[in-house]
Amino acid sequence: MLNGLRKFPVLTAFVALVVAGFAVHALIGVLPALELPAWGWWLAHGAVAALIGWLLKLPRWWLPLVLLAPTAFALLLLSGAPPWVSLLALVVLLLLYGGGVRTRVPLYLSNRAACEELVRLVEHLPSPLALDLGAGFGGPMRALARRFPNGRFVSVEASPATWLVAWLLALPARNVRVAWADLWLADITDADLVYVFLSPEPMPELWLHFCATAKPGALLVSNTFAVPGIDAQSVIELPGRADARLFVYRR
Repeated sequence: MLNGLRKFPVLTAFVALVVAGFAVHALIGVLPALELPAWGWWLAHGAVAALIGWLLKLPRWWLPLVLLAPTAFALLLLSGAPPWVSLLALVVLLLLYGGGVRTRVPLYLSNRAACEELVRLVEHLPSPLALDLGAGFGGPMRALARRFPNGRFVSVEASPATWLVAWLLALPARNVRVAWADLWLADITDADLVYVFLSPEPMPELWLHFCATAKPGALLVSNTFAVPGIDAQSVIELPGRADARLFVYRR
C-alpha cells in the first residue's frame, strides 16, 4: 500500500492531511485546557500532516504545501469567497501541475546556461534528434532548434496549460514539436539526446527506461538530479544555484 501511495504524491498528501486532522481533533478532546487560537490549530494540523508526509517519504517539495494547506483552506472559508473560487483555483492548479501527479515532478524551468550546454553536447551532429521529457514551457528544445535548423526536437509535457504555453511559443519554429503526453510514453528509440529536469523520484525508473529503449550512444542529460548509483560520464556545473549542474549519461 505504501509503495502505491508513493507513486502518487497527491494521494500521500491527502492521507497525511486526513490522518493529521483526526489526530489534532483527538488532541483537542484529550487536552481541553490547551487553549490555542484558531490559527494555532490550523498550523498544528499542517505540522502533523507534514510530519506524517515525511514519514511516508512524500517528496520534499510537497511538505510546505501540506504544512500550509489547512491554514489556506480555513482562510478561504473565512473570507466568504463563493464556492466557485475554490473550484477555479483547483482547476488552475490541475491544468498547470496535473501532469506531475503521475511523474512526481514539479514545474522546473531550465536556464540559458543549461540550454547552451545542450547545444555543445550535440553540436558535432549535423541533424540531431533531441527530446525534452517533462518540458515545462519548452525552452531547451526551442534553443536547440534555433542553432540546428536541420535537427528535430520534441518537447513532451503532460500538464495541459503548461503544454499550451509551450505549444504557442514553439509555433514559429518549424523543427519543434510539442507533444501533450505522459513522458513515459514518448518514443526515444532514435533520440541522440534525451533531456530531463524532473526530481529525484522518477530518476531510477527513467534510467531503466532509457537503457531499455534508447539507441547505443544516446545521451541522457539530467538537470540537477543524478541517477542514484550510476556514475555520470560527465558533470557540467551551471551558474546560479549551488546544486545547479547537468549530469550526462551515455547509453
